[in-house]
Amino acid sequence: MKKIISMTFLLLAFFMGAMAKSGDKMPKYDITGAGSGTEGTILVKVYVYAKSVKDEELKRAAVHGVVFRGCTGNQSGARQPAMAPITAETDNATFCEAFFAADGPCQNFASIIAGSYDRVKTQKGYKSGAIVQVDKASLRKELEKAGVVRTLSSGF
Repeated sequence: MKKIISMTFLLLAFFMGAMAKSGDKMPKYDITGAGSGTEGTILVKVYVYAKSVKDEELKRAAVHGVVFRGCTGNQSGARQPAMAPITAETDNATFCEAFFAADGPCQNFASIIAGSYDRVKTQKGYKSGAIVQVDKASLRKELEKAGVVRTLSSGF
């Protein structure tokens, strides 16, 4: 009987740990440019695919997109390349997991533009979006300090 109870607790602990980790998983998202912000910032339109989306998920997706994906052309036609190389996310996995956690520091580099929320029904559910302003200059400094992005002067 003790074996059954201890096995049950072990399985319960395993599943609770797995569920806690899934909350930190980066949501599926799309990102496009939305114009230029003030100096050192960039405006992006982010859509997150989920039934209900919190502001934190939109901010996480915006910062993640600016760092690792880049943006397709915005209204002015300019394209924004990714700040980090393709392999940077896997090479710096421990930093990225902590930085892009649900309540991680990436939240400090993004702000949602008021009145820009959008929700669209798709075949598989909903996609919710907003225009997010990302402080690209401060974000670059933080990523350079962590070693995720090379400094701009390192190529010379």
